[in-house]
Amino acid sequence: MRTEEEVLRQFNIWAQKNDLIRAAVLTSSRVHPEQKTDFLSDYDIELYVADLEPFRKDDQWLNTFGPIMVRWPFRPRSTFSKEWITRLVLFKDGERIDFQISEQKIIKPDAYEDGYRVLLDKDNMTVGLREPTFSKNFIRKPSREEYDTLAHEFWWNAAYVPKHLWRDELPFAKYMFDNILRYSFLQTVIEWYIGLENDWSVSTGIYGKMFKRYLNIETWKEYESTFTGADIEENWQAFFKALALFRKLAEIVGSSLGYKYPEQLDREMTDYYSRIRNMDKEIGNNLMQ
Repeated sequence: MRTEEEVLRQFNIWAQKNDLIRAAVLTSSRVHPEQKTDFLSDYDIELYVADLEPFRKDDQWLNTFGPIMVRWPFRPRSTFSKEWITRLVLFKDGERIDFQISEQKIIKPDAYEDGYRVLLDKDNMTVGLREPTFSKNFIRKPSREEYDTLAHEFWWNAAYVPKHLWRDELPFAKYMFDNILRYSFLQTVIEWYIGLENDWSVSTGIYGKMFKRYLNIETWKEYESTFTGADIEENWQAFFKALALFRKLAEIVGSSLGYKYPEQLDREMTDYYSRIRNMDKEIGNNLMQ
Protein backbone atom coordinates (compact mmCIF):
# COMPACT_ATOMS: atom_id res chain seq x y z
CA MET A 1 0.00 0.00 0.00
CA ARG A 2 1.04 3.59 -0.57
CA THR A 3 1.96 6.02 2.17
CA GLU A 4 -0.13 9.11 2.82
CA GLU A 5 2.63 11.24 1.33
CA GLU A 6 2.62 9.16 -1.85
CA VAL A 7 -1.17 9.24 -2.24
CA LEU A 8 -1.42 13.00 -1.75
CA ARG A 9 1.58 13.76 -3.94
CA GLN A 10 0.05 11.71 -6.76
CA PHE A 11 -3.26 13.51 -6.27
CA ASN A 12 -1.67 16.96 -6.27
CA ILE A 13 0.31 16.31 -9.46
CA TRP A 14 -2.90 15.28 -11.23
CA ALA A 15 -4.99 18.14 -9.80
CA GLN A 16 -2.42 20.82 -10.62
CA LYS A 17 -2.36 19.75 -14.28
CA ASN A 18 -6.14 19.40 -14.61
CA ASP A 19 -7.76 22.77 -15.40
CA LEU A 20 -11.17 21.50 -14.29
CA ILE A 21 -9.94 21.14 -10.70
CA ARG A 22 -10.14 24.52 -8.97
CA ALA A 23 -9.78 23.50 -5.30
CA ALA A 24 -9.42 20.38 -3.18
CA VAL A 25 -9.92 19.94 0.55
CA LEU A 26 -8.99 16.94 2.68
CA THR A 27 -11.45 16.25 5.52
CA SER A 28 -12.49 13.67 8.12
CA SER A 29 -10.19 11.40 10.14
CA ARG A 30 -6.93 12.38 8.45
CA VAL A 31 -7.28 15.99 9.61
CA HIS A 32 -8.93 15.49 13.01
CA PRO A 33 -6.48 15.68 15.93
CA GLU A 34 -8.38 13.10 18.02
CA GLN A 35 -8.93 10.56 15.26
CA LYS A 36 -6.49 7.69 14.93
CA THR A 37 -5.63 6.59 11.41
CA ASP A 38 -4.31 3.27 10.18
CA PHE A 39 -3.81 1.40 6.92
CA LEU A 40 -7.60 1.10 6.52
CA SER A 41 -8.27 4.83 6.87
CA ASP A 42 -9.57 6.38 3.69
CA TYR A 43 -8.87 9.77 2.13
CA ASP A 44 -11.91 12.06 2.13
CA ILE A 45 -11.36 14.66 -0.57
CA GLU A 46 -13.83 17.34 -1.64
CA LEU A 47 -13.22 18.58 -5.16
CA TYR A 48 -14.41 21.95 -6.44
CA VAL A 49 -14.49 21.82 -10.23
CA ALA A 50 -15.18 24.21 -13.09
CA ASP A 51 -17.65 21.84 -14.74
CA LEU A 52 -19.36 18.88 -13.11
CA GLU A 53 -20.58 17.18 -16.28
CA PRO A 54 -17.31 15.46 -17.27
CA PHE A 55 -17.23 13.81 -13.82
CA ARG A 56 -20.87 12.86 -14.10
CA LYS A 57 -20.41 11.20 -17.50
CA ASP A 58 -17.58 8.75 -16.82
CA ASP A 59 -14.93 7.59 -14.36
CA GLN A 60 -11.86 7.47 -16.58
CA TRP A 61 -10.15 10.10 -14.45
CA LEU A 62 -10.15 7.74 -11.46
CA ASN A 63 -7.69 5.40 -13.20
CA THR A 64 -5.04 8.05 -12.57
CA PHE A 65 -4.85 6.85 -8.99
CA GLY A 66 -4.40 3.15 -9.76
CA PRO A 67 -6.32 0.01 -10.82
CA ILE A 68 -9.82 0.04 -9.36
CA MET A 69 -11.24 -2.91 -7.42
CA VAL A 70 -14.71 -1.52 -6.65
CA ARG A 71 -16.50 1.82 -6.48
CA TRP A 72 -19.72 3.28 -5.11
CA PRO A 73 -22.16 4.34 -6.41
CA PHE A 74 -21.88 2.10 -9.45
CA ARG A 75 -22.45 5.11 -11.69
CA PRO A 76 -21.62 8.74 -10.79
CA ARG A 77 -24.56 10.33 -8.99
CA SER A 78 -25.55 12.54 -6.10
CA THR A 79 -25.92 10.77 -2.75
CA PHE A 80 -26.47 13.53 -0.18
CA SER A 81 -26.96 16.76 -2.14
CA LYS A 82 -27.85 17.47 -5.76
CA GLU A 83 -24.97 19.95 -5.86
CA TRP A 84 -22.43 17.16 -5.31
CA ILE A 85 -21.67 13.82 -6.91
CA THR A 86 -20.05 10.95 -5.05
CA ARG A 87 -17.24 8.63 -6.10
CA LEU A 88 -16.02 6.31 -3.36
CA VAL A 89 -13.21 4.16 -4.71
CA LEU A 90 -11.29 1.17 -3.36
CA PHE A 91 -8.13 0.54 -5.38
CA LYS A 92 -6.51 -2.85 -5.88
CA ASP A 93 -3.60 -2.01 -3.58
CA GLY A 94 -6.07 -1.45 -0.72
CA GLU A 95 -6.06 2.35 -0.71
CA ARG A 96 -9.45 4.04 -0.64
CA ILE A 97 -10.26 7.58 -1.72
CA ASP A 98 -13.72 9.07 -1.18
CA PHE A 99 -14.38 11.94 -3.57
CA GLN A 100 -17.23 14.41 -3.24
CA ILE A 101 -17.34 16.70 -6.28
CA SER A 102 -19.11 20.04 -6.76
CA GLU A 103 -19.01 22.99 -9.13
CA GLN A 104 -19.79 25.45 -6.33
CA LYS A 105 -17.82 28.68 -6.70
CA ILE A 106 -18.07 29.80 -3.08
CA ILE A 107 -17.16 27.89 0.09
CA LYS A 108 -18.90 29.03 3.27
CA PRO A 109 -16.54 30.16 6.05
CA ASP A 110 -17.89 27.50 8.44
CA ALA A 111 -17.92 24.66 5.90
CA TYR A 112 -15.23 22.68 7.67
CA GLU A 113 -15.88 23.07 11.39
CA ASP A 114 -14.65 19.53 11.99
CA GLY A 115 -11.28 20.07 10.39
CA TYR A 116 -9.73 20.42 6.98
CA ARG A 117 -6.50 20.64 5.03
CA VAL A 118 -6.40 22.58 1.80
CA LEU A 119 -4.65 20.44 -0.79
CA LEU A 120 -5.10 22.82 -3.70
CA ASP A 121 -6.69 26.22 -4.31
CA LYS A 122 -6.22 27.84 -7.70
CA ASP A 123 -8.87 30.56 -7.20
CA ASN A 124 -8.47 31.50 -3.51
CA MET A 125 -11.80 29.84 -2.69
CA THR A 126 -10.62 28.72 0.74
CA VAL A 127 -9.13 32.04 1.92
CA GLY A 128 -12.10 32.86 4.15
CA LEU A 129 -12.37 29.49 5.88
CA ARG A 130 -12.52 29.71 9.66
CA GLU A 131 -10.24 27.76 11.92
CA PRO A 132 -11.98 24.46 12.77
CA THR A 133 -13.50 24.06 16.24
CA PHE A 134 -13.80 20.27 15.86
CA SER A 135 -17.13 20.57 17.67
CA LYS A 136 -19.64 20.01 14.86
CA ASN A 137 -20.38 16.43 15.90
CA PHE A 138 -20.20 16.84 19.67
CA ILE A 139 -22.91 14.93 21.50
CA ARG A 140 -25.72 17.35 22.24
CA LYS A 141 -27.50 17.52 25.58
CA PRO A 142 -31.10 16.27 25.11
CA SER A 143 -34.09 18.44 25.88
CA ARG A 144 -36.72 17.13 28.27
CA GLU A 145 -38.97 16.37 25.30
CA GLU A 146 -36.22 14.42 23.52
CA TYR A 147 -35.45 12.46 26.66
CA ASP A 148 -39.10 11.64 27.39
CA THR A 149 -39.75 10.59 23.81
CA LEU A 150 -36.75 8.26 23.70
CA ALA A 151 -37.44 6.75 27.13
CA HIS A 152 -41.06 5.94 26.21
CA GLU A 153 -40.66 4.88 22.58
CA PHE A 154 -37.85 2.50 23.49
CA TRP A 155 -40.28 0.36 25.48
CA TRP A 156 -42.82 0.31 22.66
CA ASN A 157 -40.31 -0.81 20.05
CA ALA A 158 -38.71 -3.34 22.40
CA ALA A 159 -42.00 -5.28 22.46
CA TYR A 160 -41.39 -6.58 18.94
CA VAL A 161 -38.32 -8.53 20.04
CA PRO A 162 -39.93 -10.94 22.56
CA LYS A 163 -42.94 -11.32 20.27
CA HIS A 164 -40.84 -12.68 17.42
CA LEU A 165 -38.35 -14.56 19.57
CA TRP A 166 -41.25 -16.48 21.12
CA ARG A 167 -42.56 -17.25 17.62
CA ASP A 168 -39.06 -18.37 16.56
CA GLU A 169 -39.06 -15.71 13.83
CA LEU A 170 -35.38 -14.84 14.13
CA PRO A 171 -34.95 -12.47 11.14
CA PHE A 172 -37.58 -9.98 12.31
CA ALA A 173 -36.52 -10.29 15.95
CA LYS A 174 -32.90 -9.55 15.00
CA TYR A 175 -33.94 -6.63 12.82
CA MET A 176 -35.85 -5.01 15.65
CA PHE A 177 -33.15 -5.77 18.22
CA ASP A 178 -29.93 -5.13 16.32
CA ASN A 179 -31.20 -2.36 14.08
CA ILE A 180 -34.06 -0.43 15.68
CA LEU A 181 -33.40 -0.88 19.41
CA ARG A 182 -29.64 -0.78 19.19
CA TYR A 183 -29.10 2.09 16.77
CA SER A 184 -32.20 4.22 17.28
CA PHE A 185 -32.45 3.99 21.06
CA LEU A 186 -29.63 2.25 22.94
CA GLN A 187 -26.96 4.05 20.92
CA THR A 188 -28.56 7.42 21.69
CA VAL A 189 -28.74 6.88 25.45
CA ILE A 190 -25.12 5.67 25.48
CA GLU A 191 -24.12 8.83 23.61
CA TRP A 192 -25.98 10.95 26.16
CA TYR A 193 -24.24 9.15 28.99
CA ILE A 194 -20.82 9.70 27.39
CA GLY A 195 -21.69 13.33 26.68
CA LEU A 196 -22.71 13.81 30.30
CA GLU A 197 -19.46 12.24 31.53
CA ASN A 198 -17.39 14.47 29.21
CA ASP A 199 -19.09 17.85 29.60
CA TRP A 200 -20.85 17.47 26.23
CA SER A 201 -17.58 18.12 24.40
CA VAL A 202 -16.82 14.83 22.64
CA SER A 203 -17.99 12.85 19.62
CA THR A 204 -18.21 9.06 19.49
CA GLY A 205 -18.32 8.75 15.71
CA ILE A 206 -20.85 7.09 13.45
CA TYR A 207 -22.83 4.18 14.97
CA GLY A 208 -20.88 4.45 18.22
CA LYS A 209 -17.61 3.29 16.70
CA MET A 210 -15.67 4.99 19.51
CA PHE A 211 -17.82 3.82 22.43
CA LYS A 212 -15.03 1.60 23.72
CA ARG A 213 -12.75 4.63 24.03
CA TYR A 214 -15.16 6.49 26.31
CA LEU A 215 -17.04 3.85 28.31
CA ASN A 216 -15.59 2.46 31.52
CA ILE A 217 -14.69 -1.24 31.48
CA GLU A 218 -17.82 -2.33 33.32
CA THR A 219 -20.23 -0.46 31.06
CA TRP A 220 -18.39 -1.57 27.94
CA LYS A 221 -18.71 -5.21 29.06
CA GLU A 222 -22.42 -4.66 29.62
CA TYR A 223 -22.72 -3.27 26.12
CA GLU A 224 -20.73 -6.16 24.65
CA SER A 225 -23.12 -8.61 26.32
CA THR A 226 -26.00 -7.25 24.23
CA PHE A 227 -24.44 -8.72 21.07
CA THR A 228 -25.09 -12.33 20.13
CA GLY A 229 -25.61 -14.68 17.20
CA ALA A 230 -28.56 -16.76 16.02
CA ASP A 231 -29.38 -18.90 19.08
CA ILE A 232 -32.86 -17.99 20.34
CA GLU A 233 -32.05 -18.42 24.04
CA GLU A 234 -28.91 -16.32 23.71
CA ASN A 235 -30.98 -13.62 22.04
CA TRP A 236 -33.40 -13.64 24.97
CA GLN A 237 -30.49 -13.16 27.35
CA ALA A 238 -28.93 -10.39 25.27
CA PHE A 239 -32.32 -8.66 24.97
CA PHE A 240 -32.82 -8.44 28.72
CA LYS A 241 -29.23 -7.26 29.16
CA ALA A 242 -29.97 -4.49 26.65
CA LEU A 243 -33.03 -3.50 28.69
CA ALA A 244 -30.92 -3.37 31.83
CA LEU A 245 -28.24 -1.24 30.20
CA PHE A 246 -30.81 1.16 28.75
CA ARG A 247 -32.46 1.47 32.16
CA LYS A 248 -29.17 2.09 33.96
CA LEU A 249 -27.92 4.79 31.61
CA ALA A 250 -31.28 6.48 31.06
CA GLU A 251 -31.72 6.78 34.83
CA ILE A 252 -28.25 8.31 35.24
CA VAL A 253 -28.80 10.80 32.42
CA GLY A 254 -32.31 11.68 33.58
CA SER A 255 -31.27 12.15 37.20
CA SER A 256 -28.35 14.40 36.21
CA LEU A 257 -30.48 16.58 33.93
CA GLY A 258 -33.52 16.72 36.19
CA TYR A 259 -35.68 14.56 33.93
CA LYS A 260 -37.95 11.82 35.31
CA TYR A 261 -37.35 8.30 34.05
CA PRO A 262 -40.62 6.32 33.43
CA GLU A 263 -40.05 3.67 36.10
CA GLN A 264 -43.60 2.31 36.10
CA LEU A 265 -43.60 1.88 32.33
CA ASP A 266 -40.26 0.10 32.61
CA ARG A 267 -41.55 -2.31 35.29
CA GLU A 268 -44.79 -3.09 33.46
CA MET A 269 -43.15 -3.64 30.10
CA THR A 270 -40.31 -5.72 31.53
CA ASP A 271 -42.86 -7.91 33.27
CA TYR A 272 -44.81 -8.21 30.00
CA TYR A 273 -41.70 -9.29 28.09
CA SER A 274 -40.90 -11.85 30.81
CA ARG A 275 -44.40 -13.32 30.61
CA ILE A 276 -44.01 -13.73 26.84
CA ARG A 277 -40.65 -15.42 27.31
CA ASN A 278 -42.06 -17.85 29.86
CA MET A 279 -45.28 -18.58 28.01
CA ASP A 280 -45.60 -22.29 27.24
CA LYS A 281 -45.76 -22.87 23.49
CA GLU A 282 -48.80 -25.08 23.59
CA ILE A 283 -50.69 -22.78 25.95
CA GLY A 284 -49.81 -19.73 23.91
CA ASN A 285 -50.90 -21.34 20.65
CA ASN A 286 -54.18 -22.50 22.14
CA LEU A 287 -55.23 -19.21 23.72
CA MET A 288 -57.11 -18.04 20.64
CA GLN A 289 -58.78 -21.39 19.88
